[in-house]
Amino acid sequence: MTHTKTRGDTEQHLTLDLSPFAGQWIVIQDGAVIEHGPDLDKIAEKARVRGVKRPRVLYVEPRNQGTVKLGL
Repeated sequence: MTHTKTRGDTEQHLTLDLSPFAGQWIVIQDGAVIEHGPDLDKIAEKARVRGVKRPRVLYVEPRNQGTVKLGL
């Protein structure tokens, strides 16, 4: 079965407060952060162990003048 991304899927993470994860990689599943840390490979593997086949991984950039930016 193939999951087709919708606009809601893509923008769902924008409603989360990600400031506690600034400077870290995060895995988002079902609208929640399920793993986080500085090592991309480790958090992706932890997500796979939890049964997440294709983890949605984002990097939360450190704060800069009161903002938090996301990047892939």
